[in-house]
Amino acid sequence: MKRKIVGGILTIAVSFCLIGCEPQQGDIREGNNSLNSSEVLYADKLLTNEQMISDYDNMWKAMKESYPFWGVLARSKPENPNYYDAIISEYRSQLLNVEVGSDESMLKFLDIVANSLYDACGTVGHVSIINPNYYKGLGVYKDYVEEMPEVQPWVDVIEKPEVASFYQYCDYLLTLSQEDTNEDESQGEKSKDQQEVENQSASGNLTTKILEAGKTAYIRVNSFDDAYMEDDLPKIETFLKEVKNYENLIIDIQANGGGNTAYWEEAFVRPNIAEPISSRLVRLMKDTELTRQFYMEGYKDSLLSLEAVKNDKIFKELPREDLVDLAFARELKETTKPKGNEKLFGGKIWVLVGPSVYSSAEAFAVFCKDTGFATLVGQTTGGSDSGGPILFELPNSHLLIQFDVEYCLNADGSCNQEMGTAPDIEAADALQKVLELIKRT
Repeated sequence: MKRKIVGGILTIAVSFCLIGCEPQQGDIREGNNSLNSSEVLYADKLLTNEQMISDYDNMWKAMKESYPFWGVLARSKPENPNYYDAIISEYRSQLLNVEVGSDESMLKFLDIVANSLYDACGTVGHVSIINPNYYKGLGVYKDYVEEMPEVQPWVDVIEKPEVASFYQYCDYLLTLSQEDTNEDESQGEKSKDQQEVENQSASGNLTTKILEAGKTAYIRVNSFDDAYMEDDLPKIETFLKEVKNYENLIIDIQANGGGNTAYWEEAFVRPNIAEPISSRLVRLMKDTELTRQFYMEGYKDSLLSLEAVKNDKIFKELPREDLVDLAFARELKETTKPKGNEKLFGGKIWVLVGPSVYSSAEAFAVFCKDTGFATLVGQTTGGSDSGGPILFELPNSHLLIQFDVEYCLNADGSCNQEMGTAPDIEAADALQKVLELIKRT
């Protein structure tokens, strides 16, 4: 259940300064004298070089101890399997040269931390800092803590006064960064990335089409984020009722980077099954103070041992070198119940996938592959069907870092984060392939 919460509120942040938001306490600057204002209100938040280095070293120490994907990273660059050590060292040197004592130095600190994480780990295992917008979103944990006591460790971290105080300061820092961005944009064209974001926003998250009347319907969902569920789910239900007697339903998630698992369960699975459907996942984890803090509750009563996983002949593709530091194993069996007494859509369901499918969208692909709910067509997915990242608080700044600590296996034992999910039918143009297959029937 917890992965339904996590997936909807956490997003990889390559650069801290790319995402702007309004300050919680209004604009405290007078003219261009932002530094003087922050010195009055936020002087205690400014770090020395020693404190920056301490935070940085503590972050990578925690990652080295608890992050389970170092083998995945090494195999991604076999010519230089320890490439990340040079990256970590290079960014550490940059911190040593930061001129401290100002808001700008703190922005530089945050950029260096964020960029070091991305350059070392990329998108492997939800590794990133938590920016202020997503820190606010973490409050959703508090809404679930009575129903799901296992999320209490996340609540304990986000409710720490020192953490809340730091993120109030971050709100202010981002206004400075946003002003610089707006000034740059006024002097030139918008960046390609920003234009793509605006184009997607203009086109909407959900697209529904009739491709062939009476025969083939199409739905594209760009994100499973919580923010879209209230608007999207009723529209999907209405559309499914409209095409309920069609022969084919194509669900396109090729550009979907994830969100909330509940989105696809409620929109596509529960309305379109007539009886409960079960899926199985196997996850592994290291034994550290940090992993125990967040996930031990899910492993302590596990009937599955690491030795049993190692000796299971089904898991023939299990990377043995990754098992050296892993200590715990657990099996998750989840049963999804139908929404009604009969399927809303009774025809064949196709799901289009590709390398941009990640996180909760990956979970949908895994579910389809494991249960046969739909036929996957396209290219291998991006992976990362995890239980959700943990939060690590840096001791001096109180910035939060997120990263996965669970190592999820595919059905053959390969690492889902590394190998993703292979489609049932491979195709460079997934939609065209499905239409060709439908035409032959």
